[in-house]
Amino acid sequence: MGEMKKISWKPRRLTIKFMLGMGIILFCAVIIVSILFYEHLKELYIKETYQKTDLVLGHIDATMEYVRDELRPQMFHVLPKDEFILEAMSTSFVNKGIMERFVKRFPSYVYRRVAIDPMNPNNKANPFEEGFIREFSQKSSGKNEWKGLVDRDGNNFFMHVKAITMEEQCLKCHGDPSHAPKSLIHHYGKDLGHFWKVGNIVGLESVAIPIDKTFYQIRQVAFSIFLLGLIGMAVLFMVLNYFHYMVAVRPLKKASSFFKSVVSGQKGLDVRFDVKGQDEISELAESFNQMVYHLKKSQDERERMEEKVRQADKLASIGQLAAGVAHEINNPLSIVLGYTRLLMKDYRGDGRIKEDLSVIYNNAWICKKIVEDLLNFSRQTKPLYVQANINEAVESAVSAVEGKCAESRITIIRSYDPSVPQVTMDIDKMKQVYTNILMNAYQVMRSDGSITISTRCDETKQKVLITFSDTGGGIPEDIQNRIFEPFFTTKEPGEGTGLGLAVSYGIVKEHNGEISVESKKGKGAAFTIRLPIGGVKS
Repeated sequence: MGEMKKISWKPRRLTIKFMLGMGIILFCAVIIVSILFYEHLKELYIKETYQKTDLVLGHIDATMEYVRDELRPQMFHVLPKDEFILEAMSTSFVNKGIMERFVKRFPSYVYRRVAIDPMNPNNKANPFEEGFIREFSQKSSGKNEWKGLVDRDGNNFFMHVKAITMEEQCLKCHGDPSHAPKSLIHHYGKDLGHFWKVGNIVGLESVAIPIDKTFYQIRQVAFSIFLLGLIGMAVLFMVLNYFHYMVAVRPLKKASSFFKSVVSGQKGLDVRFDVKGQDEISELAESFNQMVYHLKKSQDERERMEEKVRQADKLASIGQLAAGVAHEINNPLSIVLGYTRLLMKDYRGDGRIKEDLSVIYNNAWICKKIVEDLLNFSRQTKPLYVQANINEAVESAVSAVEGKCAESRITIIRSYDPSVPQVTMDIDKMKQVYTNILMNAYQVMRSDGSITISTRCDETKQKVLITFSDTGGGIPEDIQNRIFEPFFTTKEPGEGTGLGLAVSYGIVKEHNGEISVESKKGKGAAFTIRLPIGGVKS
């Protein structure tokens, strides 16, 4: 834990980052609000301006309709046939006169009524206006009105433009000049403003309102809002800074001081850091407490591991010693068994001597079995892996002990899955595992009961399962985690060495498999062996 002393928490840096981030967010928010406010005011002004121009153009249309539909017919009725009074009968003349007086009252408005080929040259459309007339004249456009912002001579205007369409009533003056009033021809001549047809787009009228001054005022208002927002942001910034210090920085400083004391070793791993409230700081404190708890357990879940490692080293030493002892006594035992077998074979008499020889042979055979278990435990025999049928290997072991079980009224129940695939294994060693488990079940029950052997395939985990279930007295829970330890046995002295399950465990592990037990006192035990379908490489 010495290296961990280098860890240094600096809440002030966290505060700087937080306040810098908040400052950027608030500054951006003020800018966005100011821009949105500016755009909103501009949009409102444009909408209002459009309504003004629409009102002006509507007034113009009403005036022209009055001249065309009321005043002009009356004048034609009272005047001589070829007389035409411009001031009372020409819609363009009357409208222009009215709008000249309107513009004097409202000088910010710019009104234009122009044509491509007007009778009055003063009403000639300029190139900019001619572009609108051509666009309105195109059948594909379908437009007869336009409104929007334009830049003329460095000034911005809102402009509302409407097309002038030739109507039937207008052809008397603008159609065939031979049919036009003589006074009109005398005034304007026959060269301009004639031979128009109904439906022709002949000109346009427009109302333009300058917007630069108003937009400047709107920008001034938006800038004032921006300045007020900055002042409000500064106040909010200081409030947030104080609030952040009280809510986050101060508790973090306290936590940092506590953590440092634990890291430096001033406080042990059995302390707790308690914080009031239900927030992220309290969750951090609880997480720290859990971490310290797990560190304490790890320091202990480690001391115990070291003890197990020491025990494992002892077991390894025992295994090496067992292997050496087994090799030393294996040959003499083989000689004793061989000569005892010869003596028993050659001896023809009956009585005490033959019984003594039988006792010698049986005990020597037990010693040799112990030697074989020691060799298996120390892994001194090299496995021979082949592809084999699990059901056949299990049945071979079951058949060997079935007769012994039958004598004690123990029933063997088989439940083999015929679809179980073959597994790469050492057949003899796996038979030894099956036999050890069966014999343990037999010795536990002694008489009356049953042993069920089942095989099946777990395709999800790619394993073959062999299960041995008995109806014996079961294994106490307090020793279930020790039954695979070498030399551990619950049998009476002379009935077992405590190596059977340890050897079985080692053999299964050699096959990259697993062996486990499930048992309850008085309800029997079930040993399950799991072997990978792929087995081990032979």
